[in-house]
Amino acid sequence: MTTLNFQPLDIAACYGTGFTDRAISYGTASLLAPPRLRIGPSHVAVLSQFRDSMVWVESTTLCQHPCAILGYPVDGCQAHLPEDRIRDYITTGGHVDLYRLSPIEKLSQSESELLTTILVRHFIGQRVTYDLGGALVSGTRLFKRTRLLPQADLNELFCSELVAAVCMRLGRMNRSNPTKFNPACLLRELVRQGTFRFEREFPALPRRAHGVFP
Repeated sequence: MTTLNFQPLDIAACYGTGFTDRAISYGTASLLAPPRLRIGPSHVAVLSQFRDSMVWVESTTLCQHPCAILGYPVDGCQAHLPEDRIRDYITTGGHVDLYRLSPIEKLSQSESELLTTILVRHFIGQRVTYDLGGALVSGTRLFKRTRLLPQADLNELFCSELVAAVCMRLGRMNRSNPTKFNPACLLRELVRQGTFRFEREFPALPRRAHGVFP
């Protein structure tokens, strides 16, 4: 068992072992990427403070756990204890990498509160759904670079679109259409900019922290 103190705006890069997970990872692979990101993640999530706990916020249709905030399973934006979601990947043979803001980019208290407001009150509270069409477009190498790329719709978000939108709102990423970023493309951009850096890998189960959730 391992422990870690998560920080607001930590990004979890998830590597699943299912067919869809591997298709995403290898379909977005790049030999020109930073070494650890040549094979990209299949999914990303963002960490945020909520009450006295850190929560893992993501947009997905593949999680069976009830949302820690809403209290029931949802398709789209949802929150969970990070230890529980890391466990989901590790127990099925996958792993999770954690990326953290560079020291000079660390969020202020007001920015951390804004992050929580965006994720909890808007994305989760407003029941933002999953953007399947955007997810499919983001995985292409040419179509997303044309004028045919759909405009961003923050009422429907796929996983990396959510994280990109939040990073842009908090000034940790240049403004553009968040729909064009698949998980691999997003992390490569953030690492190349020097905004985020690899923090650690979870190849072993983390110890569940005591918090407000059962």
